[in-house]
Amino acid sequence: MNNNLNFQFGMYEPATDSIIINTGKNCFLVIRCKECNSSVIFDDPTDIVYLYRLAEDSPLTYAKLALIENGLQDYVDAMNEFN
Repeated sequence: MNNNLNFQFGMYEPATDSIIINTGKNCFLVIRCKECNSSVIFDDPTDIVYLYRLAEDSPLTYAKLALIENGLQDYVDAMNEFN
């Protein structure tokens, strides 16, 4: 994995449940949230809202966490600690 990706712009696309990232000149990265979210183990099934909120409010952060091993799992675990 390239840890030096330059994410210039990102948005959540609810119709496809995807994050669409502009990584440079005519280059896009599409992250399918359903697939990424399916790798996360939730203490409570309603905890998935943490990931949907992150995808909608901060798509670049979601993308960066999705590309890191256990990134989304660690995020959900941390949110559970705070709440």
